[in-house]
Amino acid sequence: MKFTVFLSGFLLLFLLPNWTKSVDVVDINTLARIINFFEQNYKKINADGTPGQYAIAINVPKNQCQQNFYPNQSNFLTQENAVNVRNAITNITSRLYQGAELIAAGIRKMRRYIKHSESLLLHPTDNSPMTNLLNKRKDGCTVFYTFNSPCVDSCLNATNNRSIINALQKWKRHSGIKAFVFKNIWEKDIGKDLQTKFKQIAARIPLYRCVNETECYACNGEGNSTIDANCLH
Repeated sequence: MKFTVFLSGFLLLFLLPNWTKSVDVVDINTLARIINFFEQNYKKINADGTPGQYAIAINVPKNQCQQNFYPNQSNFLTQENAVNVRNAITNITSRLYQGAELIAAGIRKMRRYIKHSESLLLHPTDNSPMTNLLNKRKDGCTVFYTFNSPCVDSCLNATNNRSIINALQKWKRHSGIKAFVFKNIWEKDIGKDLQTKFKQIAARIPLYRCVNETECYACNGEGNSTIDANCLH
């Protein structure tokens, strides 16, 4: 599986995207380890013991997203306290954590709708937690991870006022390595046109799906290429 993953990333680097012309891309095996680090340290757990929706974004030195980096408690996100992160994203009032190199969010129940984690981190577009994080390191490696894929009806709907599309466009202009990552397909979007919707992300930020520490896929989808099947089911 690791060979397949690395080969997919290799082809992505040399054959596909426009966004690789001026910046490097994340090492996909290192990315898998980073996402596993998030899951081990920051994962949101619901009251019934099941994993809950959360999202995390980081802005770290470039070398921490390159080949042969192995994140651990002593060399990665050392300014962030995992307990504080978990407490913040489950806090009924804020659902939001903003640290030195990491931001994170759960979901916030509003009067008429639920504000999703991605929206909490990426809104408002010009003054969001993500905007502030990007400003802290102009050429760092930026990774955005969401436990469930962004919802089709609001997050990936350009006409919705909670859409994240404009924020992704702004992030695209940031120098350095970039990766947008999800683990699961959101259950309410199973069977929908994810090919079209996910291409909206891939057109702006390299898109990946990381299932576990050894199973991570480059979704492709930029230009005329299609989203890889491993990112759709």
